[in-house]
Amino acid sequence: MRLGSTVLALALAAWGASAQPSWAIASCEAFTAALRAGASDMGVDFSRAIVVSRTRSADNVFDVTTKVDVDATLSCRGDEFVRFEARIGEPANARTTTNFERFQVAALHAALGWDTAKSRNVVKAMTADAREFLSASRQRGDVYVAGKTEEHVPGAVSLGMMATDSDRIFVIVGPRGQ
Repeated sequence: MRLGSTVLALALAAWGASAQPSWAIASCEAFTAALRAGASDMGVDFSRAIVVSRTRSADNVFDVTTKVDVDATLSCRGDEFVRFEARIGEPANARTTTNFERFQVAALHAALGWDTAKSRNVVKAMTADAREFLSASRQRGDVYVAGKTEEHVPGAVSLGMMATDSDRIFVIVGPRGQ
């Protein structure tokens, strides 16, 4: 009995020590560096945004611009990632759509450390779902015609995609943005 509980305790200790927080979201500094590197051919630039609001917020907001018709906003609380939102205008040409997909993949890699294949698969699936839901919204005659989908990943991180006739938006929300 004593040997069994000792083995169990050692196994649990080894499992706990080896568990990597692969779900943890990157810090804002790490995210910005990784996004710049991952999308370097897109000319990613961060600048402090001017936010006009009646409420007081501890968030730092950055406008993210590129030279490829993809824009974004990054919100941080100190060095903690709060929210990232990338967007393009619709209708978009093939080049802009491809650049938007590449930018989303780079953002997922920067935020969550996912490999390119996993990031691309998630982006493609969410894009297809949002387009399908947009089409259904049109068919129903909704007042606000939009397609929206979301994914929840470990570590209290949420991913969202929304498509309308005028734009497409991809969002990563960290644990503090929930």
